[in-house]
Amino acid sequence: MPFYKSTMKNLFTFFALIISIFAFSQNKKDYLKKNRFDIENSDFKFPQTEFNIIGFGAYHGSAKTYEAELNLIKSLKKQNALDYYIPETNFSQAYFFQQYLETGNEELLKELVLSFQTIVSQEGTIETFEHWKNLRLLNQSYKSNPIKVIGFDIINEYQFPIKHILLLTENIQNWKAKDELKKISIEENFDFSIRNKETTKLLKSFINEYETNKNIYVHQINDTISFHHILQNIAKNFEEERDREKIIFENYVYLKNIYHLETKKQFVKYGFFHLEKEREKKYPSFFTRLIEQNVYERNKVITVIGYLTKSEVLWDKIYDKQGNYQSYTTEKGYGIGDYWKEYFRGISKLKSTKLSDITLFRLNNINTPYNKETDLIEVNLFLKKSNGKYLNGKSTTDFIDYAILISNSKNQIPIEEMK
Repeated sequence: MPFYKSTMKNLFTFFALIISIFAFSQNKKDYLKKNRFDIENSDFKFPQTEFNIIGFGAYHGSAKTYEAELNLIKSLKKQNALDYYIPETNFSQAYFFQQYLETGNEELLKELVLSFQTIVSQEGTIETFEHWKNLRLLNQSYKSNPIKVIGFDIINEYQFPIKHILLLTENIQNWKAKDELKKISIEENFDFSIRNKETTKLLKSFINEYETNKNIYVHQINDTISFHHILQNIAKNFEEERDREKIIFENYVYLKNIYHLETKKQFVKYGFFHLEKEREKKYPSFFTRLIEQNVYERNKVITVIGYLTKSEVLWDKIYDKQGNYQSYTTEKGYGIGDYWKEYFRGISKLKSTKLSDITLFRLNNINTPYNKETDLIEVNLFLKKSNGKYLNGKSTTDFIDYAILISNSKNQIPIEEMK
């Protein structure tokens, strides 16, 4: 008899657990149906505009990610909720992207897209090129209040920082180290990578010469704040190790005070990790630092993450031994986050409730069931440990506020393929 009672009790507990899991799953589906938006709809309106900074990120290399991003930007701009656009670039690259928006110089844009891939290797593409053309068209509709571009990332190539330095010091004559930088800036096919020892030597010499003769040069520089900021970031490349996330955050805090960013609406386009609002392990992301160090209140920092399904991404560009572009590879299994060997927990609920190929889901609304578990943050891996052990006691909405399901996307195509 005791054995029978024990068995019945265990069965009852088991079935109660199954029922509760099913009910909770249905609760999530019902919630998603009430909090979904078709981004492809011309009447799409992003539901939150009371923020300081909003970030959008997804796996790199998907073509439709740019369509999702552009529609988010259009909606925010239409609601007068966007002033600054912050791409994954250094300060000087952002300066020249801003120049492109103002001039429409497509030769400059192509150079920028090629340099952009030094940080985001899968985004040196035709789609990136077209995205900036679309941003320029959008800006022309808001001539009295155009979107401005600013960048906070590490310097991972020297072409545009050097170009910026030369522009800021154009009035200064008889500066030997500057003249040496000018020579390499116009040299065809020069290697501006941070690994080039020749460039590093020239930049060290330039910075040293400036510091030694600062009283001679400083009053002739067009914008000393920008100039000193560029030099400080170049100097960080000479240190033994770089902490990218720390540098991004420090650059942001420094420039925030100069540009009074706390009074502006900002849209950040960065990779998934940088936009997480909570620590997954011990190391804090850019957005987590903004919250933990009281730069902005948590509810004024909004994170939107894109998830891919039935899609393909650009994976690698292939070069010959001389560094000449040859071809590219794509991926539709690993690399999209919806593969039987690697997928986000709970992505199936987005797939079963989507409205279109680009559907936005609000996860942070009142009575959300996404404040209890780690759907869309936890990654399930075949025969490997997931990140679940780092997520104990945390929930989806600790990390993100919105999810966008992007379906049936083609891969991006390298800009080298552009005719």
